[in-house]
Amino acid sequence: MGVSSITPVLPLVASTFDVTVGRAALLITVFTLPGMALTPVLGILADRVGRKKVLVPSMLVFGVAGFACSLAETYEQLLVLRFVQGTGAAAIGALNVTMVGDIFSGNQRAEAMGYNSAVLSIGATLYPAVGGALALIGWYAPFYLPLLAVPVAFVIIFKLHNPEPGQNGRFMQYLRNVVSNMRHSRLLLLFTATTASFILLYGPVLTMVPFLIAERFTDSSLYIGLMLAAVSISNGLTAINAGRFTRVYKPESMIKLSYFMYVAAMALIPFMPGLLWLLIPILIYGMGQGLNLPVLITMIAGEAALGNRAGIMSLNGMVIKISQTVAPVVVSLIYAFGGFLWVYAASAVLCVVMLLLLFFKLR
Repeated sequence: MGVSSITPVLPLVASTFDVTVGRAALLITVFTLPGMALTPVLGILADRVGRKKVLVPSMLVFGVAGFACSLAETYEQLLVLRFVQGTGAAAIGALNVTMVGDIFSGNQRAEAMGYNSAVLSIGATLYPAVGGALALIGWYAPFYLPLLAVPVAFVIIFKLHNPEPGQNGRFMQYLRNVVSNMRHSRLLLLFTATTASFILLYGPVLTMVPFLIAERFTDSSLYIGLMLAAVSISNGLTAINAGRFTRVYKPESMIKLSYFMYVAAMALIPFMPGLLWLLIPILIYGMGQGLNLPVLITMIAGEAALGNRAGIMSLNGMVIKISQTVAPVVVSLIYAFGGFLWVYAASAVLCVVMLLLLFFKLR
């Protein structure tokens, strides 16, 4: 709800408030910006005081501030409220996968992460279409959706049963454990792969595809939403089988294959002659994402123990937030310099570099 339901209305927001493409993209940037600082802090807090005590207040802030965005009268007010909503969102994604990692282990963890990614993809499938349809009422209507987080927060309080970590002894010892975990594992390489994945998602896909469609094919927010929904459908159908794939194929091989698919998608997108043709690279990209993210998150969760898992996953969450924050700005600058062709050429180069790194370093 924080991004997927909003991206279809970026062109409408730009026209309503009379702002440029680059300024409209700030709606994504200011939402993800707080997570760069808050996500690791809240992850450490979740390891120290418990998962629910951090997750529930975060859900409430996300829901209430998200709804308040619909009441903004100026673009500056909208940006401020999106920033506040982003403070609530900072811990949600990281704690979600942390708790999945707490409850499951081994191949069950990989399957659970795949199901989790599929559920996320279902939401991401529905929300662009729903957001695009609501935008027919007005730019503000998609911001009603975050209110759904409020009842979910109360369900978490009373119905979710999960293991909670102990106090982990002294705080400095806890930090030493996290640093040691980072130093003696493949986490840095896995974090790099996560960074590249989310740069692609939030830059050339979620930010630029709506503008590409609006400029070349149709300015209908509904069609833009449906095209973004296609990404999530192919993502979800692939992700739900990710756990089964890991029983047959090495996780490392699956990640490398996903980057092959990313390269193909980025190379094809700017050359598609029609909206239906654009669906081909969009589906290829979604399949790559469905292979990549569940396996990456499973591997990262497997590198950490219960007592510092939230801290490790939140560091990964911080990396994701940095990617989400930087990507829309960077692709907007590249677009201003050279148009869509330069955006997708740069994205393809990033994929090739990451693919080479994985081939030589990920064992």
